[in-house]
Amino acid sequence: MKARLLLWMIATRNSFVALLPLTFLRVIAELILSFPWLYYQQSMAYWLGPDWREPLRQIIDSSFTLFGLLLAAIVSAQLVFRLPSLTRQRQIAPPLMVALSAVINYLIITVLLPNVSPVEFSAEIILLGIIIGLLSAELMLWAAKQSYLDWLNLPVDSDTTFYHAMRLSPAIILNGLVFFSTGMLLATTPELPDVTRWIITWAQSDGNGTWILSTFVVLVNQLFWFIGLHGSVFLQGAADGALFATSTVAGFESNLALPTMLSNFVLIGGSGATLGLLIAIFIVTRRGSQNKIAKISIIPSLFNINDILIYGLPIVFNPFYLIPFVLIPVLLMVISLLALQFGFITIYENAIVSWTTPPLLSGWLLTESWRGVALQILLIALSSVCYIPFVRKAEEKRHQKAMEAFQLTTDTIIKVGNSKQKIVTRQDKVGMIARDLAVEMQNAIKQNAMTLVYQPKHDGDEHIVGVEALIRWTHPRYGFISPVVIITVAEDCDVIHQLGRWVIQQACACKARWNEAGYKSLTMAVNISPIQLTDKELPFYISKYIQDYGISAQELELEITESSEIPDTNLTDLILQQLVDTGVNLAMDDFGMGYSSLLYMRRFQVHAIKIDGSITRDVLINSTNADIVRTICSLGQAQNVHVVAEYVETSEQRDALAEMGCDIFQGYYHSQPIAEADCLNYFQTQLDKPVKQFELNYKT
Repeated sequence: MKARLLLWMIATRNSFVALLPLTFLRVIAELILSFPWLYYQQSMAYWLGPDWREPLRQIIDSSFTLFGLLLAAIVSAQLVFRLPSLTRQRQIAPPLMVALSAVINYLIITVLLPNVSPVEFSAEIILLGIIIGLLSAELMLWAAKQSYLDWLNLPVDSDTTFYHAMRLSPAIILNGLVFFSTGMLLATTPELPDVTRWIITWAQSDGNGTWILSTFVVLVNQLFWFIGLHGSVFLQGAADGALFATSTVAGFESNLALPTMLSNFVLIGGSGATLGLLIAIFIVTRRGSQNKIAKISIIPSLFNINDILIYGLPIVFNPFYLIPFVLIPVLLMVISLLALQFGFITIYENAIVSWTTPPLLSGWLLTESWRGVALQILLIALSSVCYIPFVRKAEEKRHQKAMEAFQLTTDTIIKVGNSKQKIVTRQDKVGMIARDLAVEMQNAIKQNAMTLVYQPKHDGDEHIVGVEALIRWTHPRYGFISPVVIITVAEDCDVIHQLGRWVIQQACACKARWNEAGYKSLTMAVNISPIQLTDKELPFYISKYIQDYGISAQELELEITESSEIPDTNLTDLILQQLVDTGVNLAMDDFGMGYSSLLYMRRFQVHAIKIDGSITRDVLINSTNADIVRTICSLGQAQNVHVVAEYVETSEQRDALAEMGCDIFQGYYHSQPIAEADCLNYFQTQLDKPVKQFELNYKT
């Protein structure tokens, strides 16, 4: 049951988030309608006529009216999408059909209940939207399993939409009847006693009505907003608004809650005093979703509209913000009432201030004194300080979830390997992160935010003969990004050509610097993806970089990886021949582990073949792997090409591989990948011994 309640909360919270576009529309309309500048209001009336506000009011009213209906539909769809994962069953009720059932049930209930209208906004319709959405999903999931409700028994080769519409019609009708019966029963139930008026009478009995009712109003308002309901709408409707003093300048003698104080000194930035929350977010965070949403919310919050923050952050059903969101306004209310009671501020009768008037300006207009402004500054600062520790905890949790999602993405990419489905086409969190990485990767390439490291290669006499350039990317949020993830995302999003050119250019520039230091004899190996072999400009850029940096073509080796199949097209064959014509050396990387490695050797001339580390790692204990290595080495010797062993980690492993026929070794036994700045020192220590030169005569 606990897990189900959690799903209900998640579905409800996500539904409020899904309705953010509607919230955006309403917020914009409210800002245009209520912008607190007299000249602006007069100009709008002059240019658009005296009735210019009416369309905006209709937009606002329509958005409120639709909110409950849409909430019921989206909550039901969100929940039915998640419930099968809880029960480990397949999804038998399409979310669209469940949402349709929820809409029907919502209309039935709102029409039958006497004090609720489907075309008028109230806190009740939002609450009904949530409840009806949850119950509709649960009932539809149950009804869809009942075989006796599938009257037509349509064949599964029917049109999918028609099949589900006809199959689930009896279930939708049954659910509608259940809600109709419930609505009729509720309509005949006596109304509950007016608790609000009893609270008012009790609070005013000892003359402390303003203090008690203000506390009550703030707590109820915040608790309602925390579950996504408009607390102010509920409070205004409770006891016909009898909780609040009607006069702008009403003080403690009214013995009621003071709406002017609440709007302008307590709920600064909106419910929850969230202007302080915005400041706290900017203090604690520099990036991430909280920071981004806070930036989006700045302008509306200056006019005390914080729906975007409440539903987008979200604050709704967010346990990290429950305590500060409810209690900070209570603290600000106490301070504000004390300031009013002891005469620090005075509210003037001629002050006309709407609830959308920005803080500081409203403080000045209400009090006609610097004291009102100073009090608001104090309250904003205090709320910011109080929010900071909670923002920090929420940010830690957000970062943890982001890293978990990124790790899931990494694991998924590595697990699927050479799957034909592109990771970026997935519609889940993995796909979202992959697409985001692709965009950030392009920016990183433009800003040179990636780096290359270099892993040395040694011959059988342990002399260094070259290096392999390996890409590294330290992401500002995720940290180290696996090269497998980089290449997979780049290939899926067609960034691989841009990335490949950048790597080759950086490698050539580095090799030129090493040549100036006297290490011209070393070769520079660079990986290229088979997809890059479809780039008609690749040979041109390689020739250009070789010429620009003044290195010889023989110093550059292109290791063709087998992340995917090399296209068997005339264009690819032409590009391969053009690469050979440039004079660069070609090598087959991960030989024997990918797509038809042996066939590739017939298509282009190779300088070396690299045995995959999954084979070389276990040659001392796995006789099959040892036999594979010997076979590949025999092929290399027959073709007069180098055989490179990767992942060489011990002297025993290196000696065994050498005995089997490998002649170049790469791995942690010699060195881990090192930065360019450290390479010169490494070269110096290795090149004290004479370097063995390799001169191969290709067989013709």
